[in-house]
Amino acid sequence: MLFWGSGTGSYRPASEFGNAVRIFVNLQHWWGHAVEVRILGPVEPSVPPKPAQILAVLAVECGKIVPVDRLIDLVWGEEPPPQARKSLQVHISSLRRAGLPVEHRAAGYVLNADPGGVDLHLFRRLVAQAHDEPDLRAKADALTGALELWRGAPAVFAQTLDVQRLAAAEALVDAELALGRHAEIVERLGIFVAEYPLAERLRGQLMTALARAGRRADAMRVFRETRKVLVDELGVEPGEQLQQLYRDVLEGARDSRRNYLPRDAGDFTGRDRELGRLLDGDGGVWWIEGPAGVGKSALAVHAAHRLADRYPDGQLFVDLQSPSGALDALLRAMDVPSERIPESAEERAALWRATVGGRRVVIVLDGVTSVSQVRPLLPGSPGCLTLITSRSRLCGLEGVHRVPLDVLSGDEAVTLLKRILGDDRVSDEPDQAREVARLCGYLPLAVRITGARLAGRAHWPVSKLLKRLSSERSRLDELVADDLAVRSSLELTYRALDENVRGAYRVFGFLGLPELPSFLWAHLFDEDVLDQLVDARLLDVVGSARYRMHELVRLHARELAEAEDPQPERDDVVRRAVVAALSTVDGLTEHLFLAVPRFQDSMGVVVTATRPTDKDAWFAREEPMLVKLVERAAELGLAEIASRLAEVLVFAWFGLRNRYEAWERTHTAALEAVWETGDVRLEAVLRCSLGQMHYKRDNLVEARSWFETARTLFVNIGDKHGEAVAMNGVGMVCRELGEYPCALEALGRARELLESDDPEGVAHALYGIGSIKRDLGDDDGAFETLATAESGYRAAHSRRGEALAARGIGLVHRARGELDLAEEHIRRAHEMVTGTGDDLLGCYTAQSWAKVLLRKGLLDPAEELIRQAMDGCRDVNDRFGEALVRRTLGEWRLVAGDYAGARVVLTEAIAAWNDLGLPLWRARTLRDLGAVHACRGDVAGADRCWDEAAGLFARLGTRESGEVRQWHAQWGLAIS
Repeated sequence: MLFWGSGTGSYRPASEFGNAVRIFVNLQHWWGHAVEVRILGPVEPSVPPKPAQILAVLAVECGKIVPVDRLIDLVWGEEPPPQARKSLQVHISSLRRAGLPVEHRAAGYVLNADPGGVDLHLFRRLVAQAHDEPDLRAKADALTGALELWRGAPAVFAQTLDVQRLAAAEALVDAELALGRHAEIVERLGIFVAEYPLAERLRGQLMTALARAGRRADAMRVFRETRKVLVDELGVEPGEQLQQLYRDVLEGARDSRRNYLPRDAGDFTGRDRELGRLLDGDGGVWWIEGPAGVGKSALAVHAAHRLADRYPDGQLFVDLQSPSGALDALLRAMDVPSERIPESAEERAALWRATVGGRRVVIVLDGVTSVSQVRPLLPGSPGCLTLITSRSRLCGLEGVHRVPLDVLSGDEAVTLLKRILGDDRVSDEPDQAREVARLCGYLPLAVRITGARLAGRAHWPVSKLLKRLSSERSRLDELVADDLAVRSSLELTYRALDENVRGAYRVFGFLGLPELPSFLWAHLFDEDVLDQLVDARLLDVVGSARYRMHELVRLHARELAEAEDPQPERDDVVRRAVVAALSTVDGLTEHLFLAVPRFQDSMGVVVTATRPTDKDAWFAREEPMLVKLVERAAELGLAEIASRLAEVLVFAWFGLRNRYEAWERTHTAALEAVWETGDVRLEAVLRCSLGQMHYKRDNLVEARSWFETARTLFVNIGDKHGEAVAMNGVGMVCRELGEYPCALEALGRARELLESDDPEGVAHALYGIGSIKRDLGDDDGAFETLATAESGYRAAHSRRGEALAARGIGLVHRARGELDLAEEHIRRAHEMVTGTGDDLLGCYTAQSWAKVLLRKGLLDPAEELIRQAMDGCRDVNDRFGEALVRRTLGEWRLVAGDYAGARVVLTEAIAAWNDLGLPLWRARTLRDLGAVHACRGDVAGADRCWDEAAGLFARLGTRESGEVRQWHAQWGLAIS
């Protein structure tokens, strides 16, 4: 590859910087276009000298107006020629002829181009990206790419731009040194130093690289040369930092005598951000904290090895037992004779500080449990580095830099597994390897254990270990390899806790919820106890007053709870959690129009007065936890409260936003628990709700089966209200399927059963009956029935139901061609539903209104309503709604004269009706498609569509069954 050389525009080979070429080639990919103007060297595109200077100035200020006077000053200097303005105009014209977008503005001239097309601005972007990049390799790549843009001395602002290039070069060298590329960076550093001979920092970086590469004599030679240059050129001695570096190199021969670090992990993976902080720091105390097994010691030891050259007086490691014993070990490691080591801890601490005073030593203090352990061991010398690892979040140590560790990313965990194995098994089963890493919770200790087990069993594929890890009950048993075990690592932390804190730990694990928000834990735990678990790194705080437990930690806590806590106490915790959830969620339920109204069971739950400010965001965040809570309660056999929470969630969230998967998971889990109890009524209630779910998902055959089974159960126990609810569901399904006699019978039965005690249930039944009468052409009956339904909804304070009934009345008027009356009712329905928060029902009222406007010839407002309706239906994955709106869009295109577009959209709608099994809607869309064929002059196509539609309408007995002659007449075609 090529990289920037000595300022003459030359390039030299440097294959060790292979990433730079890749970056340079990919600049267009990164920024969306190629570099078009170059000023970091000879100006390109090539133009005469004076226009080149003007172009360079405008490129520096790309996109900004440069005043004429400033341009003249920068190009001609303090004494411009008399005709400078005229000359400037001539040169600007030549730039324009060269195809450059230079424009004249009132105040001056501007290069009207994207700054990303100017090499200087691209250089600055890459440098800024590198500054914010935590990954050292990516940082080095970005800086290499930035420096690749330089092709020689810059055309303008040479001094200022050269300072920016020097800073980028120094930052690149820092990144390369931190990555351990000491030998590789030496040659390039030599070139940089030759270009910037007075830059002390660059020379210090060169000395560091040489010393770390084992070339100490060359490092000392660089210092002597540096001193000569500085004295000869500036008359000054090298700065204190450079002189200290020279002393460190001189004393470096003693490194090997005092290296007591454990072996560095050859497969160390990840931690680029944290490692970068440690390597970029300059001494001091660094506290690496994190939960058991997260790799604190591995990071500390790895960093200490990488920093050994900077701390040549010793690299020490102490596994802490007591401060006194640790001081004894540290003093002996620094060659202090036994007879000189005092007995008292205070005197040992004083001797320790004196021994390392003025020296550069890195000390790893591993497994710290208290600040009192640490204080006596801290060196007094600012040149020393202390790396502390601890599972605890400890306070009270001043001037400490904290480095919190979390688990690895998924990619890092898989990479670690691959490095441990050193074979092709991970590559052969990548999905299984990723799942193994996930089941390990991306915890480094667990990943290392799985890697060690696979490494010791060359005949095992990854999938075999995956199968063994899949059971939560035995997962911790599998995470053991020789002296490594996740369980024993957690046990050390757990046994150090007070009993009340241990109890909270067990409770948290037994709940089975990875996270607990404040509205739950406030009913179960004392906040101080939870904070103690946080300090012990067994819990994490996420967001505001929200606690999270790692999956493997949860399994350990649950295991302990099942072994140490009585079952009634354990179950009571889950019961209290469900009631706490109900106290919040019950207050968020909506008055939904569903085929199945809500059953009003009471458990004595006091609804909380607190409501989230953003209900949608709240449920989106809490849904996984609430679903898991229902499943946990059901798993423990707490059928009643599991069912209650599952049902409340339908009316608070699932039914509003079509959260079908969560709806099905909660109700299936609750239903399995109910079967164990033999509670027939609860089973029927849940079956009704699952029927409603399938109804909303447009799985009509499945919905009918669930409703009918529920009806049978209600009849068997003599629950007439429940029977009516189920019959309402059956009636709505039959209506959608076009089975009108069955639908009328079911809805009539529901109305009869509910007449005395449930006005809203009666209104539901009447709405269905009125809609069927409209489909069958009984307009007078439809008006009367829907008006009665509207009054019933109003009396029940169901604004959604009232809006739906008003829309239904409007649809009757629309079918009769009474468009003003239709718009009046439908617009009122749309305005009512807008205030309820039911976005899906709003899609249906918008679609209905759009069709009225379309028939009035008002295409623009109709199109806007269609767009809103389509977006809303897609947001909640409402398949029926999408098909309905797609058909309306086809009608819009037909009226607008876009016959080709109408044909495409209507054909898509027909395919959707086929998938949903809805013959009436297929027939209606075929009628529209026939009109498209008629308008295109395709008489045969029109007849084919209309004949099939007429047959379907006749079979169903709907109002359209006698309209075939009317269709031909409308489009001016003879009946074949």
